[in-house]
Amino acid sequence: MSMNAALRFSLYSAFVLFCLSLPVEPASGQVLEASIESVDYSQLPRVTFKACVREDELIVRGLDTSQIALMENGVPQQLSIRCPDPTEINSVVLVLDNSGSMSGGPLINLREASKRLVDSLGPNDECAIITFGRGIVLAQDFTTDKALLKSELDNMSAFNGTPLFDASYEGCGVLQPRSGNRHAVIITDGEDTQSTHVVEDVIALANQVKARLHTIAFDIAPEYQAVMERMAVETGGVFFSVSRPSELTSVYEKIADIITEPCCIAEYTSTNCVDTVRSLLLSVTHNGRTALAVQTIESPSRAANTLLTVDVPPDMTPLATDIGYIEISPIPNPELALSLNFILEYDQNLVEISTLPFTFGTLTQNQNVVMTRVAPGEMQFSVTDIRPAVATTRLVGFPIQALLADSSRYVHFRIRNALIKGCQTEFSYSRDSLLICQCYRSLDLAMDSTRKLMATEEVRIPLRILRGIETSLRMQAMVRFSLPAEVENVDVLPGTLLPDDALKLRRDGDQLELYTTGSVFPRDTAGVLATLRIGPNPSRSVRRFTVELIDSELWQRCCPEGGPTPTMVVLQEGLCELILRERPQPVTIANAPNPFSASDGGRTWVVLDVPQERAGKAFTLDVLDGSGRQLRRLYEGALPDGEMRVPFDASGLPSGVYHAVVHCGDEVISRAMLFVR
Repeated sequence: MSMNAALRFSLYSAFVLFCLSLPVEPASGQVLEASIESVDYSQLPRVTFKACVREDELIVRGLDTSQIALMENGVPQQLSIRCPDPTEINSVVLVLDNSGSMSGGPLINLREASKRLVDSLGPNDECAIITFGRGIVLAQDFTTDKALLKSELDNMSAFNGTPLFDASYEGCGVLQPRSGNRHAVIITDGEDTQSTHVVEDVIALANQVKARLHTIAFDIAPEYQAVMERMAVETGGVFFSVSRPSELTSVYEKIADIITEPCCIAEYTSTNCVDTVRSLLLSVTHNGRTALAVQTIESPSRAANTLLTVDVPPDMTPLATDIGYIEISPIPNPELALSLNFILEYDQNLVEISTLPFTFGTLTQNQNVVMTRVAPGEMQFSVTDIRPAVATTRLVGFPIQALLADSSRYVHFRIRNALIKGCQTEFSYSRDSLLICQCYRSLDLAMDSTRKLMATEEVRIPLRILRGIETSLRMQAMVRFSLPAEVENVDVLPGTLLPDDALKLRRDGDQLELYTTGSVFPRDTAGVLATLRIGPNPSRSVRRFTVELIDSELWQRCCPEGGPTPTMVVLQEGLCELILRERPQPVTIANAPNPFSASDGGRTWVVLDVPQERAGKAFTLDVLDGSGRQLRRLYEGALPDGEMRVPFDASGLPSGVYHAVVHCGDEVISRAMLFVR
């Protein structure tokens, strides 16, 4: 609660205490008392509660609703109130969907829930039963005999067809000659397929005969839920959306409470969704006397800002299936019903998403989520009145199937148009991508980590593919780098893998792209794809810039391995500012034999040549695999003077390119070693 809200609440509390301290003069010795009961904040900003007024401990019926007022945290609220008429009985018709889709568990739960409602009726209340499946049947005319009503419910069976509007219209018709309060309780699990009447006919007749329609949408699409809600709202009834048969009993009990409730049912729309502590002051005037009631409640609230995130697998192979998730943060309040719609965008040419949501282990677990394809590559998710099932940020999952394409492609997933019912929130979105791998095997691209050059030298950066090429398959390549725009005189030299004219160079600002104009056969299974060439440094000062691989798509490429993307730092002398001549001679590294093979015992010698000025420096010698993962540490200690030979045994390793790497202070020296079997 903000400071201003806290101050307002404190002043309001003092005002409430003052009001309650005022003497109330009883008339004829009678005591008038008011109470606030069963406050429900789950549908914020809509709040419902019971306003009960007792005179000498007996419920007062027939209250004048204009004499009932409420303030929430000092702010007057516009109330909508229903108070029972003590002189009238209740006439209730149950309009029950017994179509074929209700067979099994739903029908069993519907019978038991309906019997609970029948049991709750007063001794003078009457009830009738209309079923609609194979036609519309008045299964039981109005009666106060509860045993007869429950027997008819036990005999109810499921048939085909869903004439919802005609059955609802019939229910309003049988209520027309009845006396007292008229109620129709209507349930369906599907869209209307057979009616001659439309929803407008049903609402018009219900209002004409003053019947309240209480509607239940059982596991149906959002557009039909909206129709059911309209029937209730426009006739003064209540609407419920149910996704599980087990929920039917509690829903019918709530409707029974509304029908038979002796207290007034009040509803208002709160002016805020932020306060978590609310003080309600109820004022009721009856027969010239006023009763006050106050209640302070800790209510749920909704975050002012919400992030929706797409989380998809990093990669998939063609025709494979996997699951993506929609994440929501922060986790919604479990005490607040959540109704949310949004659209997920994707490339329908690369992936297929079915309309069957995945809810296990998510906020929507075992609850109703509807997925509707609204356009090519656009899927709408609809979540209606769910209660967060577990404490997780995962809202709902969706199945993904990768499709065949002409090459490896990235699929981008985006969320837009999120709408929430009730307390509003400001939405932001985070996208995600997955790689569809149309390929034979993975290709590892590597660069040297650091180059130091004299000002007059050209910068040459070889792009090495260490392993994984299949010479029998055509290859296409696209490699994109970032390179500062001020670095000029950049071109590309042919490598050893592809024909000399196979690669082209394109530059746009700080992005550099190498690509093949078509598909070509590679010459070898490993080697240099191309060499970037950058001209000498024309400036007086040392220049330092980073060449970073942004992404690559290779026609033969499978899913890329994780880890950092290759980068290389270039440090080049200026015409006047020197760096190389001020540094000692470097340590050099080689190995022999190279390549080496299993037939030689899988053994090679790593040879270091250490200048005298480097002797005694601490260093490490490691062997890395082609992906840059450390396999072994061959040596750690002080550098000797002169030549040093360290054995490396690869007999237990697969064939491929390995790297001997020396770390000495801030200097890194590496050597590629090829092992074949």
